[in-house]
Amino acid sequence: MDKNMETQFVTDVETGEPLRVNLSMDYKEYVELAKKNQLPLTPTSTVQERNPLDWYSLTESARSILTGLVALASREHMKEMKKPHPDQERIAELVALRDEAHQVNSNTQNFKTMERMEQVIAKYSPILLAEKKKIL
Repeated sequence: MDKNMETQFVTDVETGEPLRVNLSMDYKEYVELAKKNQLPLTPTSTVQERNPLDWYSLTESARSILTGLVALASREHMKEMKKPHPDQERIAELVALRDEAHQVNSNTQNFKTMERMEQVIAKYSPILLAEKKKIL
């Protein structure tokens, strides 16, 4: 494992003299030192790096879901309008859905972070699936 050395100066408690201290240890050394001094070990955490291609797949997924909602809502709106007695509540619901999806898709802030795109996907994907089920 690659170690980076960091040097600091501390004052010796007994002599009052400054001492040069190299601060560097890997995890194995840390575990040994903690066991030797009977100190509790802090829990480890693993940070998983994201694949750089995740950005593109999330962007495409979020955009696809949102444009799918706009298209579905627009198509269903037109179908409902052609009926002899259109359901005004359904029309209002479709217009609101179309406008919301269009607004979210147009907001560049929704595509600046992977976390935000994941939130968009998590919110609108089930809505798209539910709307598709309504028309089947």
